[in-house]
Amino acid sequence: MNFTNQLDWCLLISMKRLLLVLTASLAPCFAELPQMSDKTEWLGYFVGWEGRSSDFGIGADGESLLHPKKSGKRAGHKELKIHYIIEEEVKGMWIRRQFLKEGGLESETEKGLDPKKPVVLVTTVTGDTKVEWTHVVARGTVSVMPKILEKKTENKVRVGMEFALPRLYRFQEEPTDRELKKKVGSDYIKAKRLKDGKSVRVKFHEVEDDVTSEEFLGEGASEIEVKSDGILGKSVVIENGRDKAGRIDVKTKGPLYNSFRMTWMANEEKLGTKDCFVTFAVE
Repeated sequence: MNFTNQLDWCLLISMKRLLLVLTASLAPCFAELPQMSDKTEWLGYFVGWEGRSSDFGIGADGESLLHPKKSGKRAGHKELKIHYIIEEEVKGMWIRRQFLKEGGLESETEKGLDPKKPVVLVTTVTGDTKVEWTHVVARGTVSVMPKILEKKTENKVRVGMEFALPRLYRFQEEPTDRELKKKVGSDYIKAKRLKDGKSVRVKFHEVEDDVTSEEFLGEGASEIEVKSDGILGKSVVIENGRDKAGRIDVKTKGPLYNSFRMTWMANEEKLGTKDCFVTFAVE
């Protein structure tokens, strides 16, 4: 991607996020945080951190984005979307709750770039569960510690974070084994199983291997690394802050080379303690 195309893409992404914020400003029933406006690539963000291998920002709409970088520059459509999850068990099913339209997003942190102190975001969802998320960024690694501040429902509640990869590859038609190996042969998921600490590895082109099966990560992981040319040849690493502070699961809707999501859910017994947090970074 040349400089002109890269600039056009940055402007497009910024304008899309700005449009969302402007729409919200015309309809004040939607929760939102203050937004930065001094740098084009950070339009629509509440706070952001710039790094050598990635940029991380919390949007004014409560959605966070992790931008992998190559040669110090972001690339088009390679960002990971990160969501704050609060789920409530209703009649045996886990239901994801949404931010309240009024008062659903709060923070005492001043908007801006590269804040020096921890950033605390407070989210309140339908059902009136309120969760505090403390963010610390150091040397490109983001640590997030959740804590339930208020819970009015008698149902069980669990909290975590979801990491959605971008669309990694596009094929006009079903690729042959040879075509697939040539295109994605260096891509893989490497993880440490939660139940026994065993390291497992699944290559994207080995489509017969089901990463969600018991053989691999059916019972979750304590740490996971995703390496793909679809994210600039970089690795995204997600880890428990402390041993068994939570559980990481991979959720697929097709071959890994398309895209997939990863969720980190906090250990309910350790939630709110100093040992219960998740870290993530681009390496």
